[in-house]
Amino acid sequence: MTASLSEPGDLREQGNQAFKQGKFQEAIDRYTEALNALVDLQLSETIKNDLTKCYSNRSQCYINLNQYEEAIEDATRALEYTPADQKSLYRRANAFERLGKVNEAISDAQRLISISPKGGSGDEQTNILLRKLRENAQSKHTQKTQLTSQIQQMFEAIHINSNSETALNNLLVISREDAGAEGILAFDCDLRQIKDFIQRNERITVLGTLRVLASIVRNSYKRAENVYLKLGLQPITHCLAMNDNEIPSSAAVLLHNMIISICDLENRRKIQKPINVPFNFDQSIIEFINNVFRMLNGLIDDKTCSGIGRDCCLDLVVKFVDRANGCNWTSKFIVSGVPKVLRVAATVCDLSDNIKSYQITEQTKMHISCVLSVVYHDLCSDQEREEFNSECIEFVKALREKDDVQSRIRTISVLAVLLQGPFDTGNAILGSQNLVDLMIQMAGSDDVVQQRIAVEAIVLSASKKDKAAGIIAQGADILKNLYRSANDDIKVLALVGLSKIASSKGTDTSAGIVAEGSCQTLGRACCKFLTTSESFDIRRWSADGLAYLSLDADVKEELADNLPALKALFNLCQSQDAHVLYSLTTIFVNLTNTYDIRKPDKEMVELATYAKQHIPKEHPKDEKTFFDERRKKLVEAGIIPILVQLCKHKSENCREQIARIFLGLCENEKYRGPIVAGGGAKALLPLTFEGTAIGMTKASQALAKICITTNPEIAFPGQRMLEIVRPIIKLLKIEHTALENFEALLALTNLASIGENVRKRILKEDGFSNIEQYMFEEHPMLKRAATECMCNLVVQEEVMKYFTGENDRIKLLVLLCGDEDELLIKAALGTLAVLSSLQADIEYIKDLNLQDEERQRLNDLMKENRIICEKILDVKSFTEIFKQLCACNNQDLQFRALYIIRNIVKIDKELAIRIVETELMDILFAMKEIKDISLVNEKNQKIASEIVQLCLKYGLIQKNKEQTIKEENGTITSNK
Repeated sequence: MTASLSEPGDLREQGNQAFKQGKFQEAIDRYTEALNALVDLQLSETIKNDLTKCYSNRSQCYINLNQYEEAIEDATRALEYTPADQKSLYRRANAFERLGKVNEAISDAQRLISISPKGGSGDEQTNILLRKLRENAQSKHTQKTQLTSQIQQMFEAIHINSNSETALNNLLVISREDAGAEGILAFDCDLRQIKDFIQRNERITVLGTLRVLASIVRNSYKRAENVYLKLGLQPITHCLAMNDNEIPSSAAVLLHNMIISICDLENRRKIQKPINVPFNFDQSIIEFINNVFRMLNGLIDDKTCSGIGRDCCLDLVVKFVDRANGCNWTSKFIVSGVPKVLRVAATVCDLSDNIKSYQITEQTKMHISCVLSVVYHDLCSDQEREEFNSECIEFVKALREKDDVQSRIRTISVLAVLLQGPFDTGNAILGSQNLVDLMIQMAGSDDVVQQRIAVEAIVLSASKKDKAAGIIAQGADILKNLYRSANDDIKVLALVGLSKIASSKGTDTSAGIVAEGSCQTLGRACCKFLTTSESFDIRRWSADGLAYLSLDADVKEELADNLPALKALFNLCQSQDAHVLYSLTTIFVNLTNTYDIRKPDKEMVELATYAKQHIPKEHPKDEKTFFDERRKKLVEAGIIPILVQLCKHKSENCREQIARIFLGLCENEKYRGPIVAGGGAKALLPLTFEGTAIGMTKASQALAKICITTNPEIAFPGQRMLEIVRPIIKLLKIEHTALENFEALLALTNLASIGENVRKRILKEDGFSNIEQYMFEEHPMLKRAATECMCNLVVQEEVMKYFTGENDRIKLLVLLCGDEDELLIKAALGTLAVLSSLQADIEYIKDLNLQDEERQRLNDLMKENRIICEKILDVKSFTEIFKQLCACNNQDLQFRALYIIRNIVKIDKELAIRIVETELMDILFAMKEIKDISLVNEKNQKIASEIVQLCLKYGLIQKNKEQTIKEENGTITSNK
């Protein structure tokens, strides 16, 4: 038994040592091993005591790692063995309090007080905790009462139609906080009032209620399930089908948030798994998923559904149809969904037949292409692809059976959708069904509708020049003929097609797809339509053409100099059409060269040259001097307020493009001021939280650049300065580029210098550990930037605790002081100077009459300060490094080193002895006597004298009769 008991005891002691060193995960592992050994032993009082200690200590480790649920569980287990264990009760109360479970925490604290010996060391600490808990509970109760009253007032205002819009906006603000969302659901527990609001005929009420519900269900399974069970899908279905510009979109957002929350997709998508394996949902969730699928599938094929509503349904299918990241609808969609979306794709509004057609928008067919493309790329087997292709081929065959005008038009319309989405399927149908001849025949007819449909299909088939070379060859001639049409609509569509073919070389100047100068000619034609036509569609298509052509550097140069064309593009930005805005942002990205450029590897270029393969070449006018000038012209033309306006758009791809442009402009320091003045800094902030991963990163980097050179208090006034901390810290990732990390560190350095609130936010967002990791980097600039940032951060009182534990943080700073980079040395010395300066700074308040809590805080700070100074002295190379610094020619570094030594000596006699025993004293004596100010300036000499005077005061050295310190026989007369 003795041998069995010794092993758990050793493991627990190892856990205790790891805990003292701040290695909490290691401590958890040792305590767990000890517990595993203890549970196999026969239960006795000794074993119970050991189990209690292991569980209780592991509970504290979990608290330090912010894992409060696990901490509560371990503390509870400890109390099962020893019900009156005070440490376990205190730790469980602490964990309850941090989780916000105030009542449970108060109960544990009250019990702890009842069993604690009066006047014990933990008694006062528990009373403080209990007082804090009661204050929190009272505050929460007051807030809850006030919140309920506010919610009641808002609901009453909506009922009586008294300023309903304001009431709903206030409810929306309230719903964004968890407490507010819970409060709304608690007030209208059966959702009868909310259901009544949705079913009203008042647009503002319906729209506002949908937005509130979307906010309530966001990021909460419990709330989303509650809304689903009590509200149902029928009211959402009704809103999705409405013919309104905003209500279907808001209903789609509600359904989107509901799916994400109930299926827990945000967390599931973080799990690594094979892309062909769907998520494993519970049966209740599968039923919800199936109900949503049936609803969306039904609306897509419902001719009473509005075009906007149909687009919203298709967009939701795009987001959730796949098995890799969604709800695994792919197999069902091939059978029941593909025929329905193809029927919608066959809709041509201009056809004058008696068949009731689907309501569609200009974007509906693009949405269908996206759906079919996502489904096609989610197919994991040849059999699935064969089924998909079979459904599409059979549909086209059925259309071709009636060889009349309407059937031909619908056939080519479906083909155009397939070519825009799953191109391989469309290309296969194009060849197998002899549709090339049909397209050419329709393009040559006198019927405008046939011409338009045919030219659209030709343009789309030209998307993949490597797979449709024959069509491009024939299509180019057809487009040239159609470009001579008297109908401007046909003419501009042909122009877009020609532009697409001409620009298919991309930025590669060596690819001779079209004759030299053709892109410029087409660009001028697009600009002419853009600036002279009053038709929105013609101007939109002209912008489409320029989106392709502006990849050519010659076109970029001409467009940047064409102020009327730029103004026309800016005017088009007023549109809410996502397709138009994407074309416009693409033009601006091309003009500013803010797209990603992948330069081929040097070795690969050499191999390609040897093998006589094609090597892409960049246009000379795409070099930095040229695109810098183009950026300048765009800023002068007024692009900044246009970009600010575009930031409000919901399209993630558009937002990514805007972030790219802002980042490109921010590369030039002189544009950062105008961007701030134009509202760009404020507009960029939302782009860092929502959008594509690339877009959020680009927006964050743009904010970082602004923070580096602009006073953050001006660029980001008030609360906004705290909000930018999170996106900038998110840039501090190893997978990001060195430049992104470097600029994030510089921005945080500037922010940390602003004030206490900003530094606290940096710490709250786990900024300390994110910044610290770069102090170990091999990259010299990253290491320096991180140390400079840390120098500003250690001004915060809480940061000192990170350096007083059992770790090597102080040692690292001392070693950095011995680096070759003077700026890095300066930053490291500055950090040590701040950390060691407390004793000097608080000496004047030691003797003041302080409250007990203030006195205790002061004593704790002095204790931590001493620990830091001891850690500095404990570094073996301290003396050698600081000797060199005290004797160096850089008087700024010299002063900082002397300042740190002065702080250490000022702590007490014991630490001063450790300085006097080193060779540093020889240098200090010499510095005190040097007259050459080029070697030691007056400020440094003064601080050296102050150190010597402190040593004299302690009696560690003595003055001679002449009141000066002199060397006698090569040694210092001392009294140690």
